[in-house]
Amino acid sequence: MGIFRRSNSDRVKFHSKDHVERGEFRGSTITAVEVPEKIRLIGESAFRECRNLRSVSLPNGVCELGAYAFRDCDMLERIEMPEEMRYPDGEAGKIQIGCFEGCGLLREIVIPEGVAVIDANTFLNCAALETVTLPRSIRAIRSGAFAGCARLKTLNIPVMPDLIALNAFRDTPQQERILTQRKPVLTIMHTSSFGLPEIFQFTASPHLIGTEQTDGTMTVMLDVCDETRICFRIMQYKHAGGSHVVPFNTPTRLFYEEYDCQGRTGLQKEEIVATYR
Repeated sequence: MGIFRRSNSDRVKFHSKDHVERGEFRGSTITAVEVPEKIRLIGESAFRECRNLRSVSLPNGVCELGAYAFRDCDMLERIEMPEEMRYPDGEAGKIQIGCFEGCGLLREIVIPEGVAVIDANTFLNCAALETVTLPRSIRAIRSGAFAGCARLKTLNIPVMPDLIALNAFRDTPQQERILTQRKPVLTIMHTSSFGLPEIFQFTASPHLIGTEQTDGTMTVMLDVCDETRICFRIMQYKHAGGSHVVPFNTPTRLFYEEYDCQGRTGLQKEEIVATYR
């Protein structure tokens, strides 16, 4: 049973190591999880599809919640988050893509201080979510982060982030408020025949002209940023280097290639598209 031991038929407690393995309890029938101070990392899909799980308690020692860690935990009503999430070196803690996606009974969430990014689809389709409190450390809210949270009546944001994706609050009561306050964002999407799309987002603000911004494996530098267009250079990435101009609200192809690939059927393709909106 890995790092857990069963204390009865529906609860588990930790007894060794400092992390939960990837997918370790995926699909389990557990109803409650208590995480001790020594745990630092909740791995990818660690509790995904635990459809009887009702409550989770996380200590201050946790610094990362992996991708889809609690996705589709249909009965999850309460999650006690740490007061702060940071790595031992002080780097911002992480709540990865789709972490709580589809947790349909979750009603309230307080994001810990230290978290800088609400990743894509983190709370997608959390239909009962009514109250969200974000920390002062927040810097970015990515695509679909709260989309489909139809009951999201209260959104506490002490500092409006520079980067809020256009669809971050799609189909929520907060959508109109956010659209009137958000700043434009440069989004670059790389799709290929080999896997899932990669999405990179950057703050499109004149005060960042001449400053390198890095998201994942891509680094860009803005040269022009106004109401009609954005001009930028990709300083680091495997494709589409050089200068690019993207008009406001007009998806623009930066790179496209179609080619034969040995051992695969038909043509393969790669494409990079940027939007400024």
